[in-house]
Amino acid sequence: MGEARRRYLARDGVTRTTIADEGGFVIHSQQDVEPILDSIARDREIMTNRGDNKVLGRLPMIVVEDLIRRGIYDDPDAFDRWWNTTEANPWRIWGGRI
Repeated sequence: MGEARRRYLARDGVTRTTIADEGGFVIHSQQDVEPILDSIARDREIMTNRGDNKVLGRLPMIVVEDLIRRGIYDDPDAFDRWWNTTEANPWRIWGGRI
């Protein structure tokens, strides 16, 4: 028996596919992040980020799910530290440190 693929969700720019074979199955998530990156670039240019309320960044769903799997998203201290890493740079709007 070979590999079986089934797309079971395509909504809000996120596509999920199950891939099954004799050893089990995985869920493959895919998202076009270009529109999000374009909006972040626009916001970096126009936002002054003065005062107490600053827009830190914008995360695509696939990044949020990865952070949840890694145990970072639900830990406020780890999440704040993650925002200060180079991994978070593409998603940052405000450039200051957390």
